[in-house]
Amino acid sequence: MRDIRNSAVVLLVFACWFALEARGQSCGKERWSVKTGTDSGVSQVGLANPQTANITDLINMPAPSPLPGDTRFAPTEDTVFVVNATLTDYKLESDSDYHLVLMDDQGNTMIAEIPSPACVDPSSPFVGQIANARAEFDAQFTANSSFQTANILVQVTGVGFFDFFHNQHGVAPNVIELHPVLDIQFNPGPIANDFVVSTAATAMHLHANNSASLGISASSTQGGAAPNVRFSVSGLPSGISSQIVPGPNGKVNLVLSATSNVPNGTFPVTITGLAKGRSRSQTVALNLSNAPESFEPQRWEYKMITAASEQDVIAEANKLGAQDWEMVSAVRVTGTPPWRVFFKRAVKE
Repeated sequence: MRDIRNSAVVLLVFACWFALEARGQSCGKERWSVKTGTDSGVSQVGLANPQTANITDLINMPAPSPLPGDTRFAPTEDTVFVVNATLTDYKLESDSDYHLVLMDDQGNTMIAEIPSPACVDPSSPFVGQIANARAEFDAQFTANSSFQTANILVQVTGVGFFDFFHNQHGVAPNVIELHPVLDIQFNPGPIANDFVVSTAATAMHLHANNSASLGISASSTQGGAAPNVRFSVSGLPSGISSQIVPGPNGKVNLVLSATSNVPNGTFPVTITGLAKGRSRSQTVALNLSNAPESFEPQRWEYKMITAASEQDVIAEANKLGAQDWEMVSAVRVTGTPPWRVFFKRAVKE
């Protein structure tokens, strides 16, 4: 059976090669053995152990300097990553790769590429999966030499790879890619352990030399307990520092503190939760004032009543509460009537 499958892959490769020749296209050159799995270190790639990842973490991974030629940069280029993202656009490159631009919900982008099976030597352990990924893509879209818009949710499985920088469309800051793509699923179903980030309010108000806090929580999209989420904050203007303070039941409080020199205005602040290789975000409006918050002393008026029983105390408290009186204390004394109840309310200017 294995010989039959291998023969089918060889036939597919030759068929693709003839198709490429007919269209006058060619294969790539830069780090090509690493891209297609014909390098000496390909046996170290963990094909049987794919790792869930998110674009934010991948684009912050350290890149080799200089880039190796035909050897792998461990551990990133030995790892198969599974990434859930939005496929924004795609193109057929001159080296016959499908160039895919992936974006997360924070607007970070990176590239994934599906080589042509005709450009992959049959000895590569990737060849069958590359051919399958190419067929999966062709069943959904038709790529040509111009970028076309997709804007569709995808789950992409591919090998980590660092490319040379040449102003690629959608390139990551560290030029990391998934190359080659081994599998691509369009509009994948619910993600296990997925979650959403919620905030207690959509806006925060903060004055110079003051602090403010906001409750943050994460909840599972499938019901039950949310995964262990790590929160971070970005987009803070100058003069603002932040602290994530753990709270009960998996909730946290974001505490923002302002110095004496902060700008006036409203600023979007992004709160991001990271868990299980996924990131989910929520944006709140931070309303800043560089004037210290002013406090005016509150003026109060006071009232004392007497009551014959606890029931009378409750009745008087309800009656006066409707008139904005707040009960301060109730004291039982010797004498008749035995209760003295004290109230206060703010003086209306």
